[in-house]
Amino acid sequence: MWTRIGIWCLLGAFFIWLFSGISRFMQTDNFWVDLTLSRILGDYADGVVELIPLAVVETVLYFLVFELPFYGFVLGLGTLFLVIGMFAKVRS
Repeated sequence: MWTRIGIWCLLGAFFIWLFSGISRFMQTDNFWVDLTLSRILGDYADGVVELIPLAVVETVLYFLVFELPFYGFVLGLGTLFLVIGMFAKVRS
């Protein structure tokens, strides 16, 4: 199951990257251009960054929420799920 979720996340990251690349190439200003996690979270993005009051954690969270493109976030999440699925034993 984890492997399947990882593969779907990787496919989703590819299509998000493709749509944002096409939008950037066409020089249109729509949802896909500069899509980050902060655009999806909206007003709650600052609350996510300030969730843990350690400077190192806030720096990492700031990068993940405000600077990392959304396809990079989904790509990392998909890779994590894929690795967990490859090494975790699933009981049925």
